[in-house]
Amino acid sequence: MHLRSMLLLLVSGAVLSASVWAQKQAGETDFAARFAAGQRAMASGDFEQAYTLFKQLEKIDGSVAEVHASLGVVDFKRGAFAEAVDEIRVARKLKPGLPNLDALLALSLAESGKEREALPGLEKAFHNATDPAVRRQAGLELSSVYAHLQMDRRAVETALELRYRYKNDPEVLYNTSRILGNSAYLTIEDLFQQFGASLWAHLAEAEALESQGRTEDAVKAYRSVLEIDPHRPNMHYRIGRTYLSRWKDGRNQSDLDAAAAEFALELQTNPSNANAAYELADIRSKAGDAAEAERLYRAAVEIYPDFQEAQTGLGGVLLRLHRAPEAVQALERATQLNPGDRTAWYRLAQAEHAVGNVEMQRAALAHYQQLRNGEQSHAGRAAQNAADAVSPQEIGTEEERQ
Repeated sequence: MHLRSMLLLLVSGAVLSASVWAQKQAGETDFAARFAAGQRAMASGDFEQAYTLFKQLEKIDGSVAEVHASLGVVDFKRGAFAEAVDEIRVARKLKPGLPNLDALLALSLAESGKEREALPGLEKAFHNATDPAVRRQAGLELSSVYAHLQMDRRAVETALELRYRYKNDPEVLYNTSRILGNSAYLTIEDLFQQFGASLWAHLAEAEALESQGRTEDAVKAYRSVLEIDPHRPNMHYRIGRTYLSRWKDGRNQSDLDAAAAEFALELQTNPSNANAAYELADIRSKAGDAAEAERLYRAAVEIYPDFQEAQTGLGGVLLRLHRAPEAVQALERATQLNPGDRTAWYRLAQAEHAVGNVEMQRAALAHYQQLRNGEQSHAGRAAQNAADAVSPQEIGTEEERQ
């Protein structure tokens, strides 16, 4: 719900009671008509006209709480937040029971710069309001106020709660990303200012440089981590991934060789790194060393049995080694782990053909064609892989000719 609709909702009860009140007064038809016109102007977004009409009503009778409440809404929309605060306070004094005025007052105080004064009302509205629109707007304002007051923990907690409650709301998602991003920035800033020479600062720098595609700088930062802790798990793997990323951009053999060397080093210091075993297996497979690729794919699967990409890669090399029954087993597992992987279905069709199972071959090819037509070749792969993203299996030119 947009802010205008939410604000109208805030005083909907007040507007109704004012109309009823006006109709009960003998000779006050003009008052009722102007009030109704003000409502219509507010509903259509013509807040200047609504302001004019409600100010006229205020001059006629300044004791009607609903008029002041409506002026509070109009002033809020016109950006006259201090005036909105004054009108809402008058409305509350005249009729304390008007619905949702506390929430509107808190929003107006926050927008007028009186954030600490606004906090109790925003917190109450966010945690206790029964109307989702009121709670949503109060939460958005509350997370921003917390952030401005450097109450970072509460800002993050509120933003996460908003995301949970309004997961399909683009404004909420934007606000959450802004709050979390600011928190992350401040945390990293503290890390570099207080512990700039630490392993963790070098690691954060390396990851940032890697995300920017600055390969050499990223490798240098990762090696700074290794200088502090030569046996640090995952570092050679990350260096290898950085080289592999550059190889994919430029196809320079030296980058691929450097990546392979780093993956091998990772396995020397950390034999349980399934990702390193998988990436090295993939490189060996592309180089034509099917036997070594099989050994490494099997190592990855042994470490992490639900490693879908490794199962798909293993099935591919077993096909090249003319061991189709074993390939069927690996590829059936791969398609179970991720039914959206067209490469696994294509290779399964090849394996079923090799063992003479025509019906299963046709079924696998049908799955492959359906996924290919829908361009879903790698849907859902990230959830199936081990901790870090790995290179996806692709159907090679040689496979497509078969």
